[in-house]
Amino acid sequence: MYSIAVQAFDNKSCCVFFASGTHVYQAKLELNDGVLQGKDSLVIPTDLQMAEVNQLKFSPHRSEIQSVSISEPICDGSVLLGTVDSFGRIVVSCVGLVDRSILSGSTFSACPRDAGVGEGGWAGLAFVPSQPSLIAIARGLAKSIDLYDKDLHVRSMHTLQHPTAITFLDMHMLGNGMYSLLAITEGAQVSIWDLRAHERGGCVQRILGSATLDPLYALCTSKDNMLVGTGGADRTAAVFDKRKWTALSRWTNCLKYEITGMSFSALDSDVLYVHGLDYEVICGSWIHGLAEHERRHFAFRGDSRWLGLSKCFNSDILAGWCESGSIFVGEAIA
Repeated sequence: MYSIAVQAFDNKSCCVFFASGTHVYQAKLELNDGVLQGKDSLVIPTDLQMAEVNQLKFSPHRSEIQSVSISEPICDGSVLLGTVDSFGRIVVSCVGLVDRSILSGSTFSACPRDAGVGEGGWAGLAFVPSQPSLIAIARGLAKSIDLYDKDLHVRSMHTLQHPTAITFLDMHMLGNGMYSLLAITEGAQVSIWDLRAHERGGCVQRILGSATLDPLYALCTSKDNMLVGTGGADRTAAVFDKRKWTALSRWTNCLKYEITGMSFSALDSDVLYVHGLDYEVICGSWIHGLAEHERRHFAFRGDSRWLGLSKCFNSDILAGWCESGSIFVGEAIA
């Protein structure tokens, strides 16, 4: 479950958004120079002074926030901050990164069309990178994917199994319209949805992501959108070529416990960041031809299990939030 998002101001500071209950908080942190190196490529964190923490004031959610997501920077140093609660209600606000304020009149919210039906549960949110007003919402127990253009409901799609992760793959211009490919993990497979298509509900491809048929929980794409990575209960990070939908590599047993989050490096798409139910984050290479002990580049640990971990879009700044309440921030430099 992702409940944190991070965006860099510059090379020396970053902004972290995280949710607790029905509230969202914004913290500014100054990045330190230098790291302490331990055994087995383990990076030891140093103390970091939190410059400022604010509770954001916008339309409150009525149930626990399940996911926090931010768009790519849009203009004037601002981003769209989206949150979705356990019943699928979304709230999106335009937040200034520099002055850390919500722009007046920029907040909107929407409820699913079948609000009140069923029970609350996991929900995920994803922005279209080049058109941030287009938002996809996944609801686990409802097996439903809802597409919104701001607060206008566009369409609904229904998965065969409970969705656990969601991300957009790419965006193309076709005439006066746009379409996107949407990737969703459901059970042991990754389903690909074309937002233009209506046959089979819009699903155009299904890929078996887990060789052991264990459920998947993590999904990510490389910066050039050519690679799709996924992982889950089998503790295997699998990477697929989007052009052929074939598995390029499987990094087995990369974690001690099941994988709950993955990200490709923005500096080198041959490198993955992987974290799971424990308190460790692994950075390593997924490519063929490397022995298991050669794949791991470095690792760092929190002081308790991760509640969520996120990476910046265009840099390798990672931020994680632990059960203890501590926030860990690190930047990988080539």
